[in-house]
Amino acid sequence: MFSILAITDNKLSSLNQCNSILNELKRISKKKITVKYMEINLGLTRHLPNILIYFFLRVRYLFYSSQKIDFIISCGRISAPFNLVFKKINSAKNCHILNPYFKKSEFNKIIIPKHDVKKEIDKNVITTFGTLVDLTKIKTERNITRKYFNSKKKKISFFVGGDGKSSKIMFKELENTIKELNLLSNKFEVIYCFSRRTPSYIKNIIRQKASKNNYFFPQPKINPYWVLLNISEYIFVTSDSISMISDSLSTGKKVYIVPIKKIKTKIKNFIEIILEKKMAKIFSGKLENWKYKKLEETKKVCKKLIKTLQL
Repeated sequence: MFSILAITDNKLSSLNQCNSILNELKRISKKKITVKYMEINLGLTRHLPNILIYFFLRVRYLFYSSQKIDFIISCGRISAPFNLVFKKINSAKNCHILNPYFKKSEFNKIIIPKHDVKKEIDKNVITTFGTLVDLTKIKTERNITRKYFNSKKKKISFFVGGDGKSSKIMFKELENTIKELNLLSNKFEVIYCFSRRTPSYIKNIIRQKASKNNYFFPQPKINPYWVLLNISEYIFVTSDSISMISDSLSTGKKVYIVPIKKIKTKIKNFIEIILEKKMAKIFSGKLENWKYKKLEETKKVCKKLIKTLQL
């Protein structure tokens, strides 16, 4: 029995990335793996630097009894201090996803996307091209299609990002793509799926401009994002989201990038690489068929972790 503690902040993306590793380790490990989850909510304390959070936790857990934990994995900045504290208490091996921003040498492994690495890579760092993807999510919940999509037509999904620290989306950047998808709506079932970051006014304009027989998600109690990755013949995705692009490219489906001007340089560089490698394309008015080596970064990472953990 191999026991893992997964520590995350309250972001769904952090939990998804941890689960991508955990589910793949369960799949390829020869040992039986059990997982306990711990979600961090520090309130205002979360704004402190990680080193201060760490010393606060050392005092807080000074008399905390050790448990049967073999490996600790965490994702999200504020989860990193918890990871190191529990590593010391339980004498466990550990790994952190993304930059922990302190005491990097005390993590057995750190998983960081190449686009976030600015200098020489440390020996304990595993780099990925794009983000980690939980492939088990893509392969589940296909029965949702029977309830929400009645047509037997092949499907095109358009994943629309939005505003954030690294991006600003404008409707005029989406307008031509919507017009093209309207023309394709006779032959294909077109489905729009909005991000949590998509501004309300953008959603409203898209619903007005798009064909009336198109679908729009999320809806109350239903967000078929992972199902759409599974069932779509073609995927359109805005260039502001490395995670949505990584998810799309992990399917092997035909992916079209919809350019957004106001994005960070590191995202632009990522887009340039996938276009140069012809993994994805910019839509030119005609749907094409091409093949590429789909992203399997989670599998690559877990192969290395298996050796470290002797699983």
